[in-house]
Amino acid sequence: MYDQLREIHRRPTAFSVYTADVLWTRPHLAQQMLQTHLNQDTPLASRPLVAINRFASWLDEKFSLNGKTVCDLGCGPGLYTERYANYGAKVSGLDFSANSIEYAKKSASDKNVTVTYIVANYLSDPLPQDQDLITLIYCDLCPLSPGQRQTLFGKVRKSLRPDGLFVFDVASMKAFEAKVESTTFGHEYMDGFWSDRDYFAFHNAYRYKDQNISLDHFVIIEENDTWDVYNWMQYYTPRSITSELNANGFELIDIVDGFGTNQTDDKTFGVIAKPAPD
Repeated sequence: MYDQLREIHRRPTAFSVYTADVLWTRPHLAQQMLQTHLNQDTPLASRPLVAINRFASWLDEKFSLNGKTVCDLGCGPGLYTERYANYGAKVSGLDFSANSIEYAKKSASDKNVTVTYIVANYLSDPLPQDQDLITLIYCDLCPLSPGQRQTLFGKVRKSLRPDGLFVFDVASMKAFEAKVESTTFGHEYMDGFWSDRDYFAFHNAYRYKDQNISLDHFVIIEENDTWDVYNWMQYYTPRSITSELNANGFELIDIVDGFGTNQTDDKTFGVIAKPAPD
């Protein structure tokens, strides 16, 4: 027991373990994640619909979506893709959660909205080509390791037209400063979120100060199974994201607060980039 507890509380090397698929492939968790995306009372998985509406409106005002090819990476249940399509864009949504894509397809059908949905992992599967615009929203870049981000930048660059744009947001240093190291333990921790069976859970929150990285490590202990979830987060300054973009074949176009919606959130900021000339 002592050795097990010591291992549970061992601080791992940054980005040494990647478990994002666990959240989307375990049936109970996949359903929980979908409900969290749709829940208007919590920002844990997605912004409120009013903020999503403002973003889609800003995107259309900024880039005129009508007739444009637009791909939303990590589209989840289609909260952004439907709105892009309503502005006349030719939209693709890509996510590795079959559960979320199934919901998105039904929602689009019910609303008579045309969106092409693809169950795929944007780190390993092909992306739609000849895109005018690619979005990656709600800081989805930040949980990726440096190598994974390099892979994604390369795939996005090849997917975009030469004059295409990559629009995404990242977590800021204000968010990193607000992160506190802690240890929590509980029975059916987070009100049964992690399993539909009886379980206990440990939650360790870490800060990697020299790297501007945080980790929320969950250890779920069921009667006949013990498993982990590692939620990593990379935090940025405008200077550091610009440097990373330049190193991966992109040019920075603009840094924006609230994506021009006058809804300032100092814990995130938006980025507009384009492929650098060969």
